[in-house]
Amino acid sequence: MDDAPERYEPQGPGTITDLQPQRKNPHRLSVFLDGAFAFGVYQDVVLEQGLYPGQRLSVEDQQAVLAADQYHLARARALHFLAHRGRTEEEVRRKLRQVGFGEAVTEQTLDRLRELGYLNDAAYARAYTQARYRSRGYGPRRIRDELRRRGVPASLIDEALAELAEQADPLEAARRHARRRWRRLVHEPDAYKRRRKLSDFLVRRGFEYDVIRQLVEELERDDDLCD
Repeated sequence: MDDAPERYEPQGPGTITDLQPQRKNPHRLSVFLDGAFAFGVYQDVVLEQGLYPGQRLSVEDQQAVLAADQYHLARARALHFLAHRGRTEEEVRRKLRQVGFGEAVTEQTLDRLRELGYLNDAAYARAYTQARYRSRGYGPRRIRDELRRRGVPASLIDEALAELAEQADPLEAARRHARRRWRRLVHEPDAYKRRRKLSDFLVRRGFEYDVIRQLVEELERDDDLCD
């Protein structure tokens, strides 16, 4: 899909002399004013705006048609973007701005996608949190950072993590990771480096520092009991 929205500035009033389907996109029509190509619009816009050959369009009329088309174009781009995987509102906002849509049409598009149920940051945060915890075993800090980068509001991140804490035990997940890593570090002769390597690993996995400290002490204590 072409990333750049079409740009056209009305130069003056004109009469529609033809409406022709575009070769590259049959859902769009080329509008000819006074015998010359002026701009392309979606078929839905032609119907909504009631365009027909012989119709006289003022500059204001053309601007209204173009604004309606920008909305349809932005919505199509957003739906194409959403087709690959779930997205947050902010991700879609960034994408639309990146390809050149203005603030007004971007927010109008987001409002409509929210109404249709295609955008739901609360549901996204819950699903993302559960998936990253269960499939990757990531801890709360990493999940929070990833959701924040995707533009999820802090309050929704808090709710998703609180729901996870009710259903799962992040400490137990961290313990599983810690034990596996600890066994792999058994040949490290320097006790400080072994602790440091384990701590760094758990930090990257996204676990809280108090949990990491507890697990390092626990594993060292277990080693002492086995000696």
